[in-house]
Amino acid sequence: MPKFEAGMEVMLDAFLFETGELLEKLDEILMRTEQEAAIGTDDINEIFRTMHTIKGSAAMMGLQNMSHLAHAVEDLFYIIREDQNVSYDKPALYELLFTSSDSLKGELENLSDESIPLTDFTELMGKIRAMAEQMKGGEKKPGSRAAEGFPEGLFTEDEPAEMLTFKVTYSADCAMPSARAMVLLRKLGMISEVCKTFPEDMDADSADDTITSSGLYIKLITDDKEGVLKILKGGLNVDNAEEIKKSDIPKAVPEPVLQTEEKSQKPQTEDKPKAAQPAKKSEQSMISVKLEKLDRLLDLVSEIVISESAVISSPDLRNTGLDLDRFNKSSRELKKLTDELQDVVMSIRMVPVSTAFQKMNRVVRDMNAKLGKNVTLVFEGQQTEVDKSIIDILGDPLMHIVRNAVDHGIETPEVRAAAGKTDKPTVTLSAGYDSSEVVISCTDNGAGMDTAKIMAKAKKNGLLTKPENEYTEKEILNFVVAAGFSTNEKITEYSGRGVGMDVVKKNIEKVGGKLTVDSVFGQGSTFTIRIPLSLSIVDVLSLQVGASSLSVPVSSVIEAFSCGEDSFIKDPDGNEFVYLRGECLPLIRLSEHLEIPNAAEDVYQGIMIHCREDGKSAVLFADSIICDQQVVVKPFSPLLSHIKLKEAGMAGCSILGDGSITIILNVKEILTGGGSDDR
Repeated sequence: MPKFEAGMEVMLDAFLFETGELLEKLDEILMRTEQEAAIGTDDINEIFRTMHTIKGSAAMMGLQNMSHLAHAVEDLFYIIREDQNVSYDKPALYELLFTSSDSLKGELENLSDESIPLTDFTELMGKIRAMAEQMKGGEKKPGSRAAEGFPEGLFTEDEPAEMLTFKVTYSADCAMPSARAMVLLRKLGMISEVCKTFPEDMDADSADDTITSSGLYIKLITDDKEGVLKILKGGLNVDNAEEIKKSDIPKAVPEPVLQTEEKSQKPQTEDKPKAAQPAKKSEQSMISVKLEKLDRLLDLVSEIVISESAVISSPDLRNTGLDLDRFNKSSRELKKLTDELQDVVMSIRMVPVSTAFQKMNRVVRDMNAKLGKNVTLVFEGQQTEVDKSIIDILGDPLMHIVRNAVDHGIETPEVRAAAGKTDKPTVTLSAGYDSSEVVISCTDNGAGMDTAKIMAKAKKNGLLTKPENEYTEKEILNFVVAAGFSTNEKITEYSGRGVGMDVVKKNIEKVGGKLTVDSVFGQGSTFTIRIPLSLSIVDVLSLQVGASSLSVPVSSVIEAFSCGEDSFIKDPDGNEFVYLRGECLPLIRLSEHLEIPNAAEDVYQGIMIHCREDGKSAVLFADSIICDQQVVVKPFSPLLSHIKLKEAGMAGCSILGDGSITIILNVKEILTGGGSDDR
């Protein structure tokens, strides 16, 4: 990796992001056109522009290997763009393009490590150029990309006598001469009046090739010709710079090339709209921002919420006995603005899961090519929006799950035919919300999992912790996410179901998520990822239990009510229930569950909170409701890691406006131990 100059780090970040986005878009185009078995004019132009942009950006960063590789692909698509009827091996072309895309992506990843040298793409570029030669019939076509000799209309009859013309020739290894030319033109503008250049539009796709083959011509008016030559000859990658006079043209250009003033004006007139194109571009409506800045912005909003609560709920104000109508009105307005600010910050971080889903197209495509299973990948709910941090977390787990679904879940065409399956082999990725969680599932219509086979392998690996007959089907299926577990008889390039799945499970659990497995033998399997929305600011219902303050996320609450005498039920075993609208719901006393002393015991005096999470329902009993408010979720200190807080149903804590601390409950964990199953 090259050593970047001071101040280039910011440019490197932008280069990595923008080039990564371009390559992802390139993959989408290649996937779609390969499936459609046709590539249209717009797609050809888009690929050409993508490679042209990467070529220039990489050259500006000093990454000549990436620039040259992109240039080779650009040359290939120039041929296709000029003659869309040109014959070529389509499978071989797509293989080269996907390999080039992967190579460029790999190089982007390597740039984060200064110890890794730049990759040599010479062999790959050789294959690309060989295909280009085949397209051209093995013969070079001089003049096909840029006019040889002097450009037409270089001199006209009506140009001022004091106008000078210069030619600049760049070295052969200059990756982006048009960018270098623009630097020269800015410097020349300080001591001269630049009137015209050939090529006229430095942003045009063909500008680099024209300058490389024919040179850069500059027409200007100046009093300092020596200063102009000094600037030109001192330009980066400039091989030669010289003044050109009209008398030189007959010596280098055949007479038929010379045109009259009338003819020379025509191409200039036709070129004008082309040169004006940059001015027609709409102003930039999107910007790229580092995620760290958004994290900092979210932290600041969180602190504003806490400060707002501290001001509005200040005991000093309550004890003054003053008429605070104006203050209360201003407080309501402040809360309104704070809520709106919070919503805007949250929305900035939200991105559709399609960002992660679309990358799986490439995984399935490559596996189909190698395994011959012809799997169709289907997306559902891909417009579901989640926090950007969740998208980053989902990348690797989804890749492992989809790979295993195709490799081990889906049978070969012969096996499916023998089993009488006539439907297409399909892997479905779906996304949606369930209460305060994002639910991502991967379902295949393959062979499913044999629980007997899984149990035998688990027993062989020493994974059993109780007698075989005590394991439920769900527990047996969850063995496939145990470390080193696989039902594949042999290890393949993509491994068997279970290989790497333990890592997936651990990574998901690190962020408070959960991975579950369901399968029907002979019909298919489903892997489900459940990840909390993990927003740092949540709406809660604050409860009083004894001397403690507890907060229940509003998303988990169905209703709050007082218990009537005919609604409370206690069975002979001492279990307590609440009869509510035809349902008999378990009663969970928060004081007993969390061992809080001096709490209310009379169910008719306290408050009931009907909660539902993950298909389970129960009624929580507390002393009273303090208020509903927004709180900032703070994680527990690592010093408390030895206490099983999560298992007890505590998700985090928050600081209230009066400076006291409230515990935010994980309702799902509480209901798992005592809730009734709605499903």
